[in-house]
Amino acid sequence: MKKIIAVFIVLAGAVASAADASPKGRTTPLQADIIGRFTGMLATQHVAHVKLDDALSEKVWKRLIESYDEEHCFFYQKDIRSFDPMRKKLDDALRARDASFGFDVYDVYVKRVRAGAGLATNLLARIEADSAAEANYRKKTTGEYVFKGEGRHWPETEKDMLELWQRKLRCEILERLAEAELDAEEEQGEKVVFKDIVRELADDYEQQLATLDEPDPEDAFERFLATVGMVNDPHTLYLSPAMEKMLKAEMSLTFCGIGVRVDARRSGLYILEVMDGGPAAKDGRLKPGDRIVGIGDDEHPLKSVKGMPSGKAIRRISGKKGTKVVLEVVSAAGKHSRIELVRDKIKLKSEAAKSRVESVSLNGRKYKLGYLKLPAFYGPDSISMGLFLGTARSASSDVSDELEKLTSAGVQGLAFDLRGNGGGMLTEALMLSSLFVGGGPLAQIQSGDEVEVMTSPDGGIGFTVFRKPMVVLIDRSSASASELVSGLLKDRGRAVILGDRQTHGKGSMQGVIPLGRRRGEALITMGLFYRITGSSTQLKGVKSDILLPSIMNGIDRLGEDNMPFALPWRKVDAAKFKADWDMPSHVPELARRSSARQSSSAAYRAHMENVRAVAESCNRKSASLDYATVKARIRQDRKSGADRIGTGYEAAVAEDKELFGDDGMPIRDKDAVLDESLNVLADLVDLTKGADMPRRKDKKPSSFLDALFGASD
Repeated sequence: MKKIIAVFIVLAGAVASAADASPKGRTTPLQADIIGRFTGMLATQHVAHVKLDDALSEKVWKRLIESYDEEHCFFYQKDIRSFDPMRKKLDDALRARDASFGFDVYDVYVKRVRAGAGLATNLLARIEADSAAEANYRKKTTGEYVFKGEGRHWPETEKDMLELWQRKLRCEILERLAEAELDAEEEQGEKVVFKDIVRELADDYEQQLATLDEPDPEDAFERFLATVGMVNDPHTLYLSPAMEKMLKAEMSLTFCGIGVRVDARRSGLYILEVMDGGPAAKDGRLKPGDRIVGIGDDEHPLKSVKGMPSGKAIRRISGKKGTKVVLEVVSAAGKHSRIELVRDKIKLKSEAAKSRVESVSLNGRKYKLGYLKLPAFYGPDSISMGLFLGTARSASSDVSDELEKLTSAGVQGLAFDLRGNGGGMLTEALMLSSLFVGGGPLAQIQSGDEVEVMTSPDGGIGFTVFRKPMVVLIDRSSASASELVSGLLKDRGRAVILGDRQTHGKGSMQGVIPLGRRRGEALITMGLFYRITGSSTQLKGVKSDILLPSIMNGIDRLGEDNMPFALPWRKVDAAKFKADWDMPSHVPELARRSSARQSSSAAYRAHMENVRAVAESCNRKSASLDYATVKARIRQDRKSGADRIGTGYEAAVAEDKELFGDDGMPIRDKDAVLDESLNVLADLVDLTKGADMPRRKDKKPSSFLDALFGASD
C-alpha cells in the first residue's frame, strides 16, 4: 500500500514553499504565506491538480457571495455588480497571495446585515404598536416566502428590500406564533400573547445588531480560503488552527468544551447531540434541537451569536478546562433560558463502537442475534501514535472486542449498523473489513494515474473474527469509509445491505496537511477509492438490497449527488477476487418475507407515512404566509418528526439521536428500521441454517501489515 503510506508521510511532513510575492492590501504577511502554501497544495496534492484560472475564479466568486447571503436578503443587486470586476480576477489575486476580495465582501456583508437588522427592528416595532396587527396576521391570505433565494434575484431597490423583509418577518412571526400556540395546546399552558412573539423576535434582531460591534476579519479570511478549496470538491477545505484542533478531536475521540455537537446557522447554533459524560449531559438542561442564541464567559459579556461568524461562535463555547461559559438558549418549544456550565475535557464515548444481544421471535422460533453500532471510523491521526502497538483507541480494535463478546454470548447472526456513520480513517475501514472476510482484495485506491488493490491477509486465518450471517444497516448519511466497508461486504457476498435506497455517495479520500506553525492545515482530496468490482461509490453510493427507508430517504438535498462541485462518478477495472459467501442469493426470499411483515405491521406503516411526510416537508422551497396553513403544516411536522429535522443535512442526522437511549444505542421499539432489520437477520439465519462463512483452503496467510501495506496479489 505504498500510496497510503505516502499520504501519512505527507500528513506528518514538510509543506511546499510559498510563492515569492508580497502581501497586498489588508492581507497580512502570515495570511499571504498561508495562501501561497494552500494554493500550492491544491496544485500538487489535489487529485485534480487544481489550476488557478478564470474558471476557478468564477466559482470562488459566486460561492463566496452565496455563502454570506444564501437567502438573498442582505445584499443589493448593486453590491453584486460592485463585486463583478473580480469575477475572473481571483486567480490573479491568489497568485499574488491577496485576500482583499474576501475582506471586501465581508465588509459589505457587515454593512448590509446592520441595515437589514435595523430595518427588521423598525418594522417589528410598528407591528408591536399596531393594535390591528394580530388580526391581520391571523386572517386568510395568499402568498409565500421563498427560502434561500431560490428563483429570486437580490433586491434592486430599497422598496424591493422592504417588501422582501415584510414577507420574511411575516413568515418568522407566523412560525413562532404557531409553534407557541401548539405548545400551549399540548401542555395546556397560558394563552399566547401575539405582542410577546413580536417582541422576542425583535430582541433577536437587536442582539444581532449588538454582535456586529465586533466584526471579525479573521473569519473573512478563513471563509475566503475555505471557499477556494470547496469549489474543487466539497471536501477540500482550509482549516484554521481552531478547526484543526476540532478535527483531531473528532478522530481521536477527545474534546474539550461543554460536550455538544452543533450545526452553525445564521439564526444560531443548533444542538445536534449532547455528548455522554460532558458538562452539558451532566447538567441535563440542553437537549438536541435547542438553539444557542447567545454566548458569554469570563472574558466576554453575553452576546448574540446571530450574525457572528460560525468559527468565532464555536470558539466562544470551547475553552480551557475549568472555565465558565454562559449560554442563552431557545428550546425546540421556543422557551428562553440561561445556562451556566463549566468546561471540561470530554471523551467522545458516544462515537465508540457498542454492541448488545437482541432476542427475536419469528415463526415460532427464537433467535439470539448480535447488534453492533459504529458511529465513526476513529483512530489515532498517524501510525506513530500507536496504531499497531495497541496504545491508541481505534474503531477496528473496538469492533473486534465487541465481536468477541457477541461470539462468546452465542449469537447466531449480526446486524452491523452504519447509519449516520460519516466515515473517518481509511486504514481503520480496511482493517475493520478484514474482521469479516477471508483473504483477497478489500478496495482499490487511485492516487494520480495509479490504481492499487488493497488486500487482507491471504486466507484470512487468524484475522477473521466473525463468520456468522450478517446484515448491514445504511442510510443517506453513511459515507466514505462506511461505503467502502458496506460495498465490500456486499461484493464479497458476505452480507445483505438494508436501509435507504443508497448511501451518501462519497468516493474520495482526504489528507490533512499541516501548513506550518499558526497557519492551520489543508484538508485536501488526494485520492479516490473504488469497490473491488471497479465501481466508484462517488455519487452512486452503495445501494441497499432490501429497501427499509429511514426518514432521510426522500429528502432531496441529501447525498453527494446533490452537493455543489462534487467530483464525477468513475470506474476502473475490477480486481480479481473470490466471493466469501452467497448472502445475495437469499435476497429475493428475504425481501418477500420482509414485504409481508411490512404490510401487516401497523408500526411499520406508520413509519412509512412519516417517511413520506418528512420528505414532503423537507423538500419545500417556500413557506405559506397564511396562518392557518402554517399551523396545520407545523402540527403535521410534529406528528411525523419533520419538526426535529428542519431542512439541513446535519439536523437530519441529529433527529435520529432522539431515538437513542442513555447508552447511545437506538431504542428498538422506537426504531422501525432496526426492528425489521433484526427480523430480516433472523430470516437469514433460518435460510442459512445458522452456518458459518466457509473457511478458505488457500495458501498460508502472510502477515497483516504486509497484506495491508504491501503489494497486491
